[in-house]
Amino acid sequence: MILHADADAFFASVEQRDDPRLRGRPMVVAHEVVACPSYEARALGIHAGMPLRQVRRRWPDVLVTDYRSEAYEEASALLFDLFRRFTPLVEPGSMEEAFLDVTGRDRGDVSGMAHALRAAARAEVGLPVSVGAGRTKLMAKLASRRAKPDGVVVVDAELEARVRPRLRLDDLWGVGPTTYEKLHAAGLFVVSDLHGLSEDDLKGIVTTAMARRLVAIARGTDDATIRLPGPRRSVSASRSLPSTRTRSKVVAVLDECVGRAVARVAGLDDPPRRPGRLEVLVRYDDGTQVLERGPLEVPTLDADTLRGAAAELLDRTGYEWDGRGVTMVGVTLPLPAPAITADAGP
Repeated sequence: MILHADADAFFASVEQRDDPRLRGRPMVVAHEVVACPSYEARALGIHAGMPLRQVRRRWPDVLVTDYRSEAYEEASALLFDLFRRFTPLVEPGSMEEAFLDVTGRDRGDVSGMAHALRAAARAEVGLPVSVGAGRTKLMAKLASRRAKPDGVVVVDAELEARVRPRLRLDDLWGVGPTTYEKLHAAGLFVVSDLHGLSEDDLKGIVTTAMARRLVAIARGTDDATIRLPGPRRSVSASRSLPSTRTRSKVVAVLDECVGRAVARVAGLDDPPRRPGRLEVLVRYDDGTQVLERGPLEVPTLDADTLRGAAAELLDRTGYEWDGRGVTMVGVTLPLPAPAITADAGP
C-alpha cells in the first residue's frame, strides 16, 4: 500500500502555527502576489497567484504575512523526518508532500497507519496533513486530494474497482489542459473510455509516454514504485510578481531568488557543492517562458557573484523591450556530483 501525505496550505499553516493571532482567520502568505492562502481565505475566493493589491481592495480584513523561506524549510525537514520514521521508502513530491510505501508495515490496517501519521504531524510538527492511501501512486494522490483539508481517505480494492473506471481524464495526475483537449476531441472523457485501446491507438492522440501511462491506468497497472531521491542535481528558487516591465522590480525579485537558492545549496552538503553554471527563467503575462543559461567563470556560491551573473542572463531574455510584462522570475543552480570521500565505503 502507498500513502500520499500532503501538508494542507503549507505556507499558511506554518504561519498560523507560529502566530496564534492568524488561526481560524482569512490570511495569505504574499509579497505582491499571493503565494499561499489559508483555507479560510480560499473560502472567500482568494487563490495563489492573485495580486496582493486585488486582495487588499476586495477583502481589506484579510491578514497578510511575508514569505519566510527558512521557516518553511525547517517545517519541511521535520515532516520528512517524521515520514521516514514510518517507513524508509519515502519519495518526495515537493517540500510538503511525499509518497510512502508502507507495504508490510501497516499490519493490515492501512487506515490506522494513515490516521497515526496525520496525528503525529499535528502533534509533533504542528501542521495539518491530509493522507490518502491506495494501491498505486495515482490512487493514493487522488485519495489525499479528496481528504483535504486535514483528513484521511483510503481507497481499498473494492472502492478502486468502482472508482477507477469513472475517473475523469482531466483529473488524472499529469494530464494537463493541452493533453485533455486532445483526448476530449477524440471522444475520450473518463478512464473507461480507454478500455480496449492500445498504446499505438493512443499515440496518434498524445505522446508516447502519455499513451503508455493511460493504458496502464486503464488496466490498473500504473506506477506503484517508490523512487528514493539521490543527491540533488540542482536547486531552484522562483517567485511570482504582478505583471511588470520595470527593471528594478524584476531584478529585486531575481536577487531574492538567488539568495534563497544559495542558502538551500549551502544546507545540502558539507562541504557545499559549488555550481559552475546558472539558469534564469522568466515567465510573461501571456504565459510564455524564456530560459537563459550560462557558465560561471569559476564555480562559486558567492551570492553577489551569482546575482551579477543572473542579471546578465536576465538582460538576455529581452524582457524590457518585447512589450510583455513579467509575472515570474526564477533561478536554478545546477550542481556537480558529490565528491566521493575515502571513508564513504564501497
